[in-house]
Amino acid sequence: MRYNIFFVIQEESTGITVKSYWPSVVASGAMLLATDALSIERTLGTYMLSACKITKSRLAEFAYLQGSSELLLHFAKTYDVKAAQLLDRRIFNTWLQLNISELRAMILDTGFVEMCNNLTDDQRTELTLKWADGIQLYIITIDQLRGSYVIPSILQVSLFISCNR
Repeated sequence: MRYNIFFVIQEESTGITVKSYWPSVVASGAMLLATDALSIERTLGTYMLSACKITKSRLAEFAYLQGSSELLLHFAKTYDVKAAQLLDRRIFNTWLQLNISELRAMILDTGFVEMCNNLTDDQRTELTLKWADGIQLYIITIDQLRGSYVIPSILQVSLFISCNR
């Protein structure tokens, strides 16, 4: 008898096909993980720029975080059509992404440590702030996209399921 109740509840909860909201759930998760990786990358990059201390392990971690965040954003774009439109409009191939890409390339360049050590304290501070501000805006923009569309579309489905019970 208890099994019959379970199946009825399960049937009611899947009244909306998973196809209608699952892509948004996956895209939201990927975007959240991307901003987590970007936050760590921001901290690591800020340290490397301000101290001009770069070890191979820090460079590897920095590159790993960069790759992770980029792959997660592309995964979100691939999985959800609306997220793809928003990411294309506000993140990919924008001045913001180009700015971050240039700064990443500079940090990963083999001559970076020498260049960094030749900067004055003021120049190093300016470069560090440019990095931190740019990547923070990048993170905030991704979070706004999640909050403005991806999460509300999931919540609308949850509300619809709750109202139909």
